[in-house]
Amino acid sequence: MITVPDILRNIEILRNLNRIQKNRRLWLKFRFLSLFSNMEYFRFRCNLCGHFSTSPLIEICARESASCYHCGSSLRYRSIIHILSLELFGESLILQDFPKAEIVGIGMSDPDIFTIPLSQRLSYTNTFYHKEPKVDITSIEPQMKSSCDFIISSEVFEHVPPPIELAFQNLYSLLKPGGVCVFTVPCTKDVSTKEHFPDLHDYKLVKKWGKTMLINKTKDGVDQIFDNLIFHGGKGSTLEMRVFSESSLIENISKAGFKDIEIHKCHKPEYGIIWNITESLPISMRR
Repeated sequence: MITVPDILRNIEILRNLNRIQKNRRLWLKFRFLSLFSNMEYFRFRCNLCGHFSTSPLIEICARESASCYHCGSSLRYRSIIHILSLELFGESLILQDFPKAEIVGIGMSDPDIFTIPLSQRLSYTNTFYHKEPKVDITSIEPQMKSSCDFIISSEVFEHVPPPIELAFQNLYSLLKPGGVCVFTVPCTKDVSTKEHFPDLHDYKLVKKWGKTMLINKTKDGVDQIFDNLIFHGGKGSTLEMRVFSESSLIENISKAGFKDIEIHKCHKPEYGIIWNITESLPISMRR
């Protein structure tokens, strides 16, 4: 008789096999490019998996490109672990070298690439919007307030329904005094954040004529229909609600009560952390 744990183990095995195949293809891609192109290569030690990769520099410096061919980590993922290590331990450590400690933290739909090793070192739980363990940042359970030493929120807040101020207030309330949040969102150098649906109130997503549309009724009873929607990859609620501007983002963070707000243009070349862009940089902030 096949049990639920058996099914879950088989699913995890399939995921691991798929991950290995993807990383193998990435290695082959980099190997091919090294033979038939003049691309500049750079050797680094990935701070997620601990292995060394020799990868195209252009891929290492790209925010979202998988550039470690052992685990598939990107610049953003390596920067998150780098900043978390600095904030928790005062030094940049390889994830496997994090001391085992009862430091309580949550992730918000973090990728498997670092959730499993992080949970083996710290008292860390990855949470989701659409399944258990569930955290809805727009409506926090009272028992969760002041419960976290750290939070990782990466590429989440651009999907949160307005008003975004409430989400930042709730993020602040989840942390213990002195707790830290490592935070990323896509953002621009524009003057202000661009809200796609500023009057969002009673809304639903529907499919019509092969196209997904958002139908909204505002607080004033006005009907609105939006059909030029932008979705990001991943499961759950991934509709883009806004494009942050950096200045408005920092203002949101500050008004929620956070202190020690720092925008990190990280440079840790030995870990494959080289930022050549000035937008969408990771941020740390404390309660």
